[in-house]
Amino acid sequence: MSSVLRDMDPSVSFYTVGLKPNASRLAVKFIYRNTFAALLLNIAQHLEDMKISPDFKPVPLWQLKAQLISPKSTKEKIDPALMSKLFGAVINGTMYPSWLLSTLVRRIRTDSEVDPRSNEIRVGMLKACINRNARLNGKKEVITVALDKTNENPAYLCGRLFAVLESIQQRASNYSLNRTIKDAYFASASVRPAVIFPKLIALAQYHLSKLDNSYFADKEITELVACLGNEFPAILSLKEQGVFMLGYYQQKADTQQRIKQYKEEK
Repeated sequence: MSSVLRDMDPSVSFYTVGLKPNASRLAVKFIYRNTFAALLLNIAQHLEDMKISPDFKPVPLWQLKAQLISPKSTKEKIDPALMSKLFGAVINGTMYPSWLLSTLVRRIRTDSEVDPRSNEIRVGMLKACINRNARLNGKKEVITVALDKTNENPAYLCGRLFAVLESIQQRASNYSLNRTIKDAYFASASVRPAVIFPKLIALAQYHLSKLDNSYFADKEITELVACLGNEFPAILSLKEQGVFMLGYYQQKADTQQRIKQYKEEK
């Protein structure tokens, strides 16, 4: 990107015009003016904000739109006016529309049967919303590209802990379960951790007893609970629910990567 911009006149203007049908005519929905260089930088920043792994592939807007509705729905649609606001945020580098975060949290919480790429896109956009909101408000970006073991945000730690507990359950069953704690408790744990996690940790003791070597798994639980100050948040806000989900998916991706490396080294 930098090599392209080096040969570009930064003062060249670029206009983006959005049209919509209006009876038998066309109506102008929006006109955005910016320099071409700034436009490319804003799009590059949007793609960077969405990255949740080094090999994360760029997501076109139409593909993102598809992830904002239920995969089981044949009638649900996204209002074009809302999508135009999202488009404007991407090319202008402004705040994402407020509805986007709530829509993503709802979709991740309720849609359990989606393919891995759909999850990647949703989680990537969730990360983009949280980080951009922090950055444009003068705060430090809170979510890194990959798992951040230095992040002490209670919601992030709860998400990580949930992923660890689910992994222990799967290992105890030799990965034979059709339903895990995610199917039964993910939605409620992301909202009311203090109510759900004591139950999950008690359940984990049974799963740990079935493992040949439970020391490191138990140690991981202990360390995460200690980072939380041995106390779970009573309730998480909408933004914190998003952070919880990012912690969960980043921990899960890290665990899967470690398992893959272990198998390759055997």
